[in-house]
Amino acid sequence: MSAKKLEQVYKCVDAKQQLAVYDGVPMEQDTFWHWKEGASRNSISGHEIMRISWLNKTMAFTHREQQLLSIHGLFPHAVYSLEQQVKVCQQRFARFTSPFQKYLFLSDMESQNRRLFYNVLISDPDTYMSIYKANEWPNMIKNFGMLYTNNRGMYITIKDRGHVYDVLRNWPLRHCVRYLMVTNGHSVMSMGDFGSSGAPVVFYKLYENVVYGGMNPACCLPIMMDVGTNNPCLISDPLYLGVREPRTTGRAFDDFFEEFTVAVLRLFGPRAVIQTKDFSSEETLSMLEKYQKRRCYMDISLQLFGACGLAGLLAALTITEIKFQANQFLFYGLEKFNFGLARMCVAYLMRQGLEYAAAKECIWFCDSHGLIVTDRREPKVPDEFLEFAHNFEAVGTLLEAIEKLKPTVLAGCSAEPQVFTKEVLRAMEQSCQMPIIFVMSQPVTLAECSAEDAFVYTKGRCIFISGCDVPPLKYANKWYQPGYCADIYIHTGLTLGIMLTGMTTVPDDIFLIVAERLSKLVWPTDLAKRNVYPPQSKIKCVNLQIAEAVFTYAYRHSLATLWPEPVDPMAYIKSMLFNPQYSDTVPELYCTGDQHIGTAESKHYYQESI
Repeated sequence: MSAKKLEQVYKCVDAKQQLAVYDGVPMEQDTFWHWKEGASRNSISGHEIMRISWLNKTMAFTHREQQLLSIHGLFPHAVYSLEQQVKVCQQRFARFTSPFQKYLFLSDMESQNRRLFYNVLISDPDTYMSIYKANEWPNMIKNFGMLYTNNRGMYITIKDRGHVYDVLRNWPLRHCVRYLMVTNGHSVMSMGDFGSSGAPVVFYKLYENVVYGGMNPACCLPIMMDVGTNNPCLISDPLYLGVREPRTTGRAFDDFFEEFTVAVLRLFGPRAVIQTKDFSSEETLSMLEKYQKRRCYMDISLQLFGACGLAGLLAALTITEIKFQANQFLFYGLEKFNFGLARMCVAYLMRQGLEYAAAKECIWFCDSHGLIVTDRREPKVPDEFLEFAHNFEAVGTLLEAIEKLKPTVLAGCSAEPQVFTKEVLRAMEQSCQMPIIFVMSQPVTLAECSAEDAFVYTKGRCIFISGCDVPPLKYANKWYQPGYCADIYIHTGLTLGIMLTGMTTVPDDIFLIVAERLSKLVWPTDLAKRNVYPPQSKIKCVNLQIAEAVFTYAYRHSLATLWPEPVDPMAYIKSMLFNPQYSDTVPELYCTGDQHIGTAESKHYYQESI
């Protein structure tokens, strides 16, 4: 699309005129009906197949396939099955000692044989996925410039303004793309601005969706939207791979993202899902307001994590036996998780019959400078948090806020290590019978407190929920399992449900539906250990249940565009999951000429057996 045409799009401010502009955008194709990533077998040679990671089988090519593809002699004589290849890779992986070696080994495998790569990840997620978990190994992000070896997604930079459509067209599997995960690296976990080095976060999300939810990787396009960085260390780093200039913000960024959404509409159709992650709070709220009702758009950091937090809260309330309306929520820190969970709580309270003003009365925010109140002058409260400012006296510390408000829920996402001191935790123990404590800063070195401290200083009465995977702990001769609040429980299921039903918008209610469904999937044995989330071994089953709930909601509220409605939604969902097995590289051969039968006996055998 030319720069002149884009200018016309940006100047439209009237909603009806804006929709008319989008209705007139010429669409190259609608990828809703495309799911296969394979290339036509009559248009690609064996040597090209070896260079394409999603078609290459490496040592699994049979002798017949090697001969027909003219690649015979390029491999050793042995032919491995997929299972044998996985075992060999597991043995090689076990010989490496450092995370860097393991990361590079898996990266090399992905660049050569993508199906083998995903089979290895699926064979033991606890072992192999931990290599990519940024909250367990933040060096993957900090050293991305040194670890970069092969391409996994797309990089669209601010230098591409006016040509985003042309850049997106370069994706080789664009005919399969159904959803796009986009980051600009502004706020990576709780570590701050990492620019283009934040790209591994969306790559890992793709792996999660495949391993834990059965999503077809060809349907996902991870995108690093590089608009610069305000991190001076990155700009001076000779290994930094991104744009070395201050971050583009404000109207210029809004126009750039608008151009991106128009290009997505034109290339992939109106049912392509756009998911953003690690954008700033201001950018996220602006885009939600602008696109939620006219695009299939949602934010992972704000909405999905908020819904997952709400699910843990609902499950925890089955233990405390306190009604949702009776709780007081105190959020420490101005990160997006806190804001997302606060908005989810307000929406849930309004769904139960409360007015908006009444629902906000039980939501409080606090930071290192004290409680967020209407007359607070310095430091200035971000505009997006002003809606939760109360007409209340100034309170200077978190401890004083707890003593005055008596909260039942304390949620921390502040990137301030050990800010939940023993005095704070003891105050929570005195404020209610069984306090619910969220510690969501990542990685674990930035956590507000440890699970051990929470149980010790609340005398074992708390329900502890963490943003990192925390091992079981023993207190007073009893074992407890802290909850793991992560979007892996709902991300794939929600995305599958939206994609398969062909929804064109994502309303707020759907996140409440998903949160309620997840809270009801927690096992009683886990609740007995104070774990308010299902077992991680059942994540794939949980995501199928979430996808089915989205299916039901979409058709009940006339949001689905897939017709006719599947008679058995669960069977339909399972039929669309990723098959990690190898497909036939060459077609089966058969004879089309006349059959010459030599004797009556052989003719009888041919008719009966062949």
